[in-house]
Amino acid sequence: MLIRKFDRAQLESEPDRVLFKDLYPWDAIGDTPFGASLAVVEGGGATMLHSHHPAETFFIFQGRGTMTCNGETSSVATGDVVYLPPGSRHTLKNDSDQEALMFLSVFWDAEADETPTAVLRTPMARMLFPSPPTPNGPLHMGHLSGPYLAADVLCRFDRLKGLDSKLVMVSDDHQTYTRMRAESEESTPAETAIKYADQAVALLQAFDARPDVWVHPSRDESYQAAVRAAFTRLVEAGHVVVREEDALYCEACDEFLVDGYAVGDCPHCGATCRGFFCETCCLPNKTVDLDDAGCLHCDGDAVRKPLRQAFFSLEPFRQPILQYLGGLKLGPRLLSLVARMQAIPDLTFAVARPGDWGIEHDGLRISPWFEVPLASEHLATGGQQAACFGADNAFLYLMHDPAVLLALGQGALLPRALVVNEHLLLDDRKMSTSAGHAIDAAAVLGQVNSDLVRLFLATVRPEASDASCSLQQMEAFLNQSVLAPWQDWLASLGRQVATECGSKAPAPGVWSAEQSDYQDQLDVWLRRATRGYESGSLAEVARTLHELVDRSRAFDAAQSHLAGIPGLEPQRATALALQLAAARLLATLAAPIMPKFSALLTKHLGLTKADSWPHEAHFLPPGQRVLAAAGLSARRYF
Repeated sequence: MLIRKFDRAQLESEPDRVLFKDLYPWDAIGDTPFGASLAVVEGGGATMLHSHHPAETFFIFQGRGTMTCNGETSSVATGDVVYLPPGSRHTLKNDSDQEALMFLSVFWDAEADETPTAVLRTPMARMLFPSPPTPNGPLHMGHLSGPYLAADVLCRFDRLKGLDSKLVMVSDDHQTYTRMRAESEESTPAETAIKYADQAVALLQAFDARPDVWVHPSRDESYQAAVRAAFTRLVEAGHVVVREEDALYCEACDEFLVDGYAVGDCPHCGATCRGFFCETCCLPNKTVDLDDAGCLHCDGDAVRKPLRQAFFSLEPFRQPILQYLGGLKLGPRLLSLVARMQAIPDLTFAVARPGDWGIEHDGLRISPWFEVPLASEHLATGGQQAACFGADNAFLYLMHDPAVLLALGQGALLPRALVVNEHLLLDDRKMSTSAGHAIDAAAVLGQVNSDLVRLFLATVRPEASDASCSLQQMEAFLNQSVLAPWQDWLASLGRQVATECGSKAPAPGVWSAEQSDYQDQLDVWLRRATRGYESGSLAEVARTLHELVDRSRAFDAAQSHLAGIPGLEPQRATALALQLAAARLLATLAAPIMPKFSALLTKHLGLTKADSWPHEAHFLPPGQRVLAAAGLSARRYF
């Protein structure tokens, strides 16, 4: 008999006063044909509106509440049993303000009743949502190294696991930076948004990271209608309030200074910054609270002047946001930002003002920062959301957007994974389109294979701290760390299989201790790469790929002494079979980062299609034809 003691301290939290603990599957007893979780909905709380593939049953054993499933509502109480069909959208609300509502959830794969190996807590397909690019100029290498590479790679990894995840992109058309670029080019904001958004589409296509869905807000009427409808809901619910308050104003330009038009000293760290948030400390500002504020246009001083604006307060959502974030895996960087943002005394921001650029509502233009979360339901493609963003946008993903979604009652759309990156530096300064300080990504992709650019950016990706980047650094990396070692190993392996085995995969024979150690290492690299992808650490995956190649080169050199020695043929066959297994593993592990290389290496190993994500490394089938030496040379791919 096994007993699992209840410990309230082990309960995990979700938004809106919900605590839970997964009970099954349980490592102590292996697989079960069902999963189970204990849930506690505290007074006045509610589970997130959500859906999933497994069928589910709730056993209510304390309290009373309202169950909603696919729009149908019903009261439930102690002793009730609720069946929820696969794919149904459901939520359970505690109708009491004091007594906790407790229930047991049991779930199973309804399509696999014949086989007792149901997948429990089955990983769901995801909507990978990178931070929206601003169409105020060409994308640079810093952009690619951050959210865009991460979102594409994680989407490809999900698909290798059999999940139909989607990469969804929204261009940030209505930013003041787009309008400012239009002024400098003597164009209109709409024309500028189209020009640079279309350039971004073409660039990401060349980068092999074209989104499955790309929304252009300034030319998508359905998007605009969805934003207006959501904004109206918040106004009617009292979450958005229109009133007159002071705003920054430039008398020389006769214009109110919104977001990027205002420049001053950050009220939190003192660094020079623009309106809304500071790229140095990553904390938000209200624009009007900038110290020594001025106009970016004329360099003149800003004054305060009353302006009719719409305001949204995050204050009612502080605790639900903390509960939501408590259920995520946040690294030290995000945890520190959460604490610093929560310490800001008043999180109330202007979300709509008069203007001539943006989505109009009742004479005001909705802030582009507020616009995107308003469109979340319109953008949803199914599955859980995952957000990829730079640390300078952390306020939006940690506080601002969750508050908007909670206010709209759309907690189910909150991202369940946050993948953050720091800045990629050029000459010790952050790359910036508006400042004209960047490495032009289009120029690089015009000269260098996209797989190599992706591998380089994954290797230098600024995940925990800022990282430097230069064209000279990339050239040295490719020549010294990739082209030479990868080519040497794959070319050597191809020649040996061709000359010693007639270009056919050998069967393993006699094993030495060194060969057994090398085989064990294959599974170590697989586990490391899996953890890297699952945690969003592309740099960890890149390190694993390089280590696999370097260790395999050394193994090849050592094992080559067995070639042609009478009596050692069985051990030699094992050595070559192991290296072909390593090449097969390399093709799989590299696939999300280097899709072209993976596809071609897979082909030259004689496989008709790429492997799905494996649980262990696999040998090639003995006798399978492998292309000649040139076919296994990395030069063919690079």
